[in-house]
Amino acid sequence: MKSSLLAVLALVLCAVQANALYCYTCEWERSNWNCLKAEKCSDKDQYCVTNVGSVGIGSLSLWKRITKKCSKTCPHYNFLMGLATYTSYCCQSFLCNLHACPGPRLARP
Repeated sequence: MKSSLLAVLALVLCAVQANALYCYTCEWERSNWNCLKAEKCSDKDQYCVTNVGSVGIGSLSLWKRITKKCSKTCPHYNFLMGLATYTSYCCQSFLCNLHACPGPRLARP
């Protein structure tokens, strides 16, 4: 009886963990290499968000900052101001915000 109860408890805990959202997190980092810390999101969070601010010409980036986090909402930032850009990318699966430059999938819920 005890072993059956423990087995059911283990299955329930595994199911709860399987539904948990995990995202990569960092704050205002220069390199994506510094943004590879995985974090379990709160139960209220639904998105992994990557925000990238940069200044440059074409593919030449003179200045870049990356922020990754868990979020309740998906921000829709996609600004181009001369040589400066600020973009957001949202996703909703396990560690889905690995890349710092998501390309054409910007600001999608």
